[in-house]
Formats: sequence, structure tokens, C-alpha cells
Amino acid sequence: MNRFIVLLVAVGVVAGCKKATTDEDEIRAILETDGLFNLALVYGGIPDTTSTKTMGPQNWYRHIWPDSTIKTYNITVVGDSAFVHAIWTFKGQFRIITGYDPYGDSLIYVSKPLEDKAERNAIFKKIARRWRLVKISGVKFSPVSGSMPFTIDSLVVIGSSSGTKVFKDPLNEFLDTSQIFYNAGENVEVRVFARPLNSAYGYIHHWNNSHHRDAMIVDTAAGYMSRTYAITTKTGRYNAIADLITVPSFDTSSSEYLFEAWGFPYIVR
Repeated sequence: MNRFIVLLVAVGVVAGCKKATTDEDEIRAILETDGLFNLALVYGGIPDTTSTKTMGPQNWYRHIWPDSTIKTYNITVVGDSAFVHAIWTFKGQFRIITGYDPYGDSLIYVSKPLEDKAERNAIFKKIARRWRLVKISGVKFSPVSGSMPFTIDSLVVIGSSSGTKVFKDPLNEFLDTSQIFYNAGENVEVRVFARPLNSAYGYIHHWNNSHHRDAMIVDTAAGYMSRTYAITTKTGRYNAIADLITVPSFDTSSSEYLFEAWGFPYIVR
């Protein structure tokens, strides 16, 4: 028998502890606590560090309004398998820093409205009467509305522990959870093949004891932008996001803020 349920959760709402009573409850509890589904961790906020190899502007960040993130979990249970389509929506501002107020101890910035979404798919299996995450897709971020002036063809992740991973359709390409392990401190190269390359600036967001953002370097001859970064030394479950933001987004005029970002999950051991 197939069962389908949609669960809406507002981030920041505190719920009392309650023992899971259904399959959907148990799966939802996993989604709420698993770091692989904590996308806001490397999506919004001011990074503690930025790259010194600047390809594009570094004077920007996304400010997400408190309690504005909405998570929608579409859970379909089929026997001992469960299929999840997770959607996050974010509201806030894309802020371009223009200066610093030494008296008010605050940033001076130009802001543009932000209403973005992220999507990810996952597959669970019931093993020994407990639901386990067994496969997970990449993740895709985009504005809720707007047309991109560029096309991302693929995201390539190169690491020594888990080999080379290629995403051409991040929501429909799954990785077994046994395939996403990386060693602490390992260097990983990320390449994004996009057309045209000169229409956007690229950045890598990752977590290394804090939110880091590194600029990607364009290789016009090879047709991609890339960045190598060091995996955190702290064991855990994370995401890295390759973020392409249109050049006009950084204009302090009324130019629209537009972007597309693809990400991949990994587990540090």
C-alpha cells in the first residue's frame, strides 16, 4: 500500500519531545537532525573567511530572515522503502557591502530582495525495523522565480577517498551513503561546467568549523570554473555548494539578483 504525506515545518518552532508513532514520523525525525539536510548552514550568513584568490566580488552575503525558512517534506512510503522530496524556501536579502560604519560598528550595504528555494531527494530503507538513509541526491538552489542567463552542464567533484563524482542532473542522480565518505583534511577539487562562463561569478561554500566561501577560478580553455578546498577536520555530515551568481547581481543599481547553485553531500570520518 502506498502512503503519501506532506509535512511543513517552520524553522525555529520548538516542539515538545514526542516518540515517533508512524513511519513518516520516524523519517521526519531523521531529516530534522541529519546534517546532510541542514542546508542553511552553508547557504546564508557572512562567512568567517573568504578566498584571497578573488575571481569575483567578495563583498556580499545572503541574509536570511529569522524563522523565514520553510521546509516541506514529501514522503512516500512503499513497503520497506520510502522516497523523500525535500524543499526549502528562504526569504531575506542579498546584501552588497559598500562600507563600514566605524561609529555604529556595523556594515553599510545595498540590499536586494531574496526569495530562494532548494530541493533534494533521498531514499530510505527499513532495516531491522528502523528507517535508514541509504541514497541521497545532490541539491539544487535557485530563485523562486527568474530566468537564468547561463546553463550549468555538470558539477564534478574530485577527491582521493571517494573518487570522481559527476552530477548532470543533481536531483535525479543518487549516491549511496557508502560512496560519500571523505577523510578529515582531504583536499577536494570542484569543477562547474557552465555556459557562458563570463555571465556569472562562482563560489564554493563549505563548512570548516565555520562557514567558508572561496572564489572559483575560471579556465576558459577547459570550459569550467574550479576550486580546491580542504575538507574540515571535524567528523560529521556536511554539504558543499557551488554557487554561480550573475554578474549584474553585484551592481548596486536595481539589477535583479539571480543565481543557480548545485551542491553535494559528504560525510567526514
